[in-house]
Amino acid sequence: MLLLKNVTHNRKTTDILIEGNRFAKIAPDQNIPGVAELNCRNKAILPAFYNLHSHAGMSIFRGLSDDKELFSWLNDDIWPREARLTPEMIYLASKFSILEMIKTGTVFFLDMYFEQQEVLKAAQEMGIRTISALTGLDLFDAAKTTLEKEKIEKYISYPEKDNNGRCTKGLMIHAVYSVSEDLIRYIVRRAREEGLFLTLHASETAKEVEDCRKEHGCTPIEYLDRLGALGPKTIVAHAVHLTDADIALLARKKVPLCSNPVSNYKLASGLFMLQKLQKAGCILTLGTDSMASNNNLSMLEEMKLCALSAKIQAGDATAGNAEDVFAMATRNGAQAVGLDAGIIAEGKLADCLLVDLNNHFLVPDYHLVSNMVYAADSSCIDTVICDGRILMKNHHINGEEKLIAAIKKLSTLFKN
Repeated sequence: MLLLKNVTHNRKTTDILIEGNRFAKIAPDQNIPGVAELNCRNKAILPAFYNLHSHAGMSIFRGLSDDKELFSWLNDDIWPREARLTPEMIYLASKFSILEMIKTGTVFFLDMYFEQQEVLKAAQEMGIRTISALTGLDLFDAAKTTLEKEKIEKYISYPEKDNNGRCTKGLMIHAVYSVSEDLIRYIVRRAREEGLFLTLHASETAKEVEDCRKEHGCTPIEYLDRLGALGPKTIVAHAVHLTDADIALLARKKVPLCSNPVSNYKLASGLFMLQKLQKAGCILTLGTDSMASNNNLSMLEEMKLCALSAKIQAGDATAGNAEDVFAMATRNGAQAVGLDAGIIAEGKLADCLLVDLNNHFLVPDYHLVSNMVYAADSSCIDTVICDGRILMKNHHINGEEKLIAAIKKLSTLFKN
């Protein structure tokens, strides 16, 4: 058990008892002999962040290939270097990404990459939540399709450690422009059979939509629906270039959408239609994408740009209000992946942040959520708690210095 003493919650000072991995009691003046206490005076408790789109193993590529359009970035710089990654490198790079996520208040990430058993291992060791989705990517090569299916079966059979359900497996379709129909249908079928979450990139660029229309006579969203890929357990990342028919389909199928505004801005992919999607009843969440295309994993930055881009896209200063965007990063993300979390309430999973109310970014404190969306950076986050366990305290994570040194050394292998 852990007792958070004198913490600010909904603008009132109270105590919050965490028992096991859930908030057990929220009430002032709790005194429980023998229970560990954390003095939270001048700190406020907030829900932690849930990052619904990331590629943790790509942290080694931060700053390596900037200022390029998506397909040049992938073909010329990223895919050739990814071919040189070993499982050990992906494990180390994933731990480094998780370090940055915790530092910026994230307690869950939906990841998609290769050698995902290494990401599971890294997440388990760091104490964070994840759905680690193995990427299917065959580039329409029949021989590679067979190999990808074998990798998927091997991953599905990979044993998960007993970690209170924090870290689980998923599957990913890279995109309609990189995965054959045969492999898409296979991934969809196996995800449904195993009850796994499925994720994918879709409608990220205008070129992707145009090429899909030429090849299949429909949009990427319509094509994916034709192949049975859409549903409540399929998280669609980007979803920038959508038709009205796409939007209606996504809302009807209850497909969670994940906006990645920083990455979309950097790659000039386009603007997420937040207000229009919200009015249509779509489920909206938020993610960072990778360090290679962002170039950090801060959901704080993602929230601010999400709010601002919504206003520009809609031509309406009321679009993307702070409360709605904060919900995308917290409650909506948790609910989209089936977690009983994302709010501070008795009985909910104990995932939370303690933010420093004396930090200059949070002063004056007229509206804490607005400050978190529009003003805060990671210096505001003092403590991060996931599943009732403290992952960061006083801005420090055990072993962070050693991990940073290891990444510095590894990065020397990818300069050329």
